[in-house]
Amino acid sequence: MKIKYDVKKIKDIKADVVSSVTFDDQVSTKMHWLNTLFKGTLDTLIETNDFKAKASTSILTYLGPDNRSKRLMVIGLGNSKEITLEIIRKSYASAAKKLNAMKLTAVGFEVPDLAYIKSVTNASHYDIMQAICEGVFLTQYSPKKYHAKNDFVPFNEVIFFTDSPKYTREAQEALKDAKVICDAAIVARELENEPSNFLTPDKFAEYVKKSSIKAGYQVTVFDEKKIAQLNMGGVINVGKGSVNPPRFLILQYFGANKSEKPVVLVGKGVTFDSGGISIKPAAGMDAMKMDMGGAAAVVGAFEAIARLKYKMNLIGLIPAVENMPDAGAYKPGDVIKSYGGITIEIDNTDAEGRLILADALEYAGNYKPKAVIDLCTLTGAAIICFGHLLAGLMGNDKELNKKIFAAGEKTYERVWEMPLYDEYDKLMKSEIADIKNAGPARQAGTIMGGIFLKKFVQDKYPWAHLDIASVAMGLGESAEDYHTPGATGYGVRLLTELLKQYSH
Repeated sequence: MKIKYDVKKIKDIKADVVSSVTFDDQVSTKMHWLNTLFKGTLDTLIETNDFKAKASTSILTYLGPDNRSKRLMVIGLGNSKEITLEIIRKSYASAAKKLNAMKLTAVGFEVPDLAYIKSVTNASHYDIMQAICEGVFLTQYSPKKYHAKNDFVPFNEVIFFTDSPKYTREAQEALKDAKVICDAAIVARELENEPSNFLTPDKFAEYVKKSSIKAGYQVTVFDEKKIAQLNMGGVINVGKGSVNPPRFLILQYFGANKSEKPVVLVGKGVTFDSGGISIKPAAGMDAMKMDMGGAAAVVGAFEAIARLKYKMNLIGLIPAVENMPDAGAYKPGDVIKSYGGITIEIDNTDAEGRLILADALEYAGNYKPKAVIDLCTLTGAAIICFGHLLAGLMGNDKELNKKIFAAGEKTYERVWEMPLYDEYDKLMKSEIADIKNAGPARQAGTIMGGIFLKKFVQDKYPWAHLDIASVAMGLGESAEDYHTPGATGYGVRLLTELLKQYSH
């Protein structure tokens, strides 16, 4: 895709379609201005007063033969005093999807008055432009990879334009960065949507290794023999039921002196989760190819951070497994031992994600990290708690949680903090091991996941746990216009925003 930022008047932009934006309390003034510029083309639209410029609405009209572009789309942004970055994101995305449906490939999008929007939102010119670009770029993906005929036609040229030379530097920088970040989010979506017969743990590792070369980070992969040598009991035992053996990935990006402590990202990489011996119901099991949404988010974050060249050190740990029932599979009642030597009674084999994360969180301590953040589609209870609007946030460091919350609000990949009170610990008590892997049925399910993982962190480092089961796989009420069916790629934009604070 060719992208550029032009300081030109709308009538001088040559594309299949040019768009102009307006607020609902300024629509009459804008429509008359456009009508004068395009010599009466909008007379009927103005006369009927059909277009109200509500947020995420648009109207298309055709321009005369003397114009460089043949179509004009007017995009509504809602009330000028209520504008937010998310309204901007959604409004541009809605327009982009309509133009995609028309199979138009060269498009121009007007950039509104950044100074005015800054005065309302208190966001920087860079952040406003980034939201505009995200709205457009995040729509340029289709999950129809395996259709015999994929009828989705993405843009091949996008021009963002304004007739004001102000803030050109900030806008161009935001445009460049937003393209990198959105491409990284789409990488995460592609990984999550990939069928599990094509994306086994080994194939996942191969993909990441290949992708890392272009992006600029390094990947080491442990096979099942090395994992067993390291006594990663969670990873080995969860993987025992599958013919596709587990892998343990270590991603490394060094943007600062190697002596500087890194931030560590941990992603749950269950490439398919049947539930194992504690097998899941058939309904909805097909979505369990996306039970590696945390791993996909970590890969996407590395794709973005490496290409943006953040001045920091970053480590990614991804245990990748399939959880399948088999004669050799681990069973309820088994006792296994983690990498750090903690014994775990298996109460439910469908609580497998926390077992592989336990190994990874203990392994993370080897890096003496500044902070560790794990992302995982851990509990269906997160959906019961939040619907599809928020991810659950838990952790042992208030400042880290505050940073994550702020990044979530800014990117609209939102989180909400849940408690890890010590009183919950007894619900995971085992009579025969150090801890059970599941608590009582229907009691604080999402919190129980965090309580279990806390045992393996033991306050060795600042830690945050993001249960993204509510936001990674399904849209529901969170079906923002910049999402597409299937995986959302949740976490990539949040992490990229958060990790800015560690770049120096």
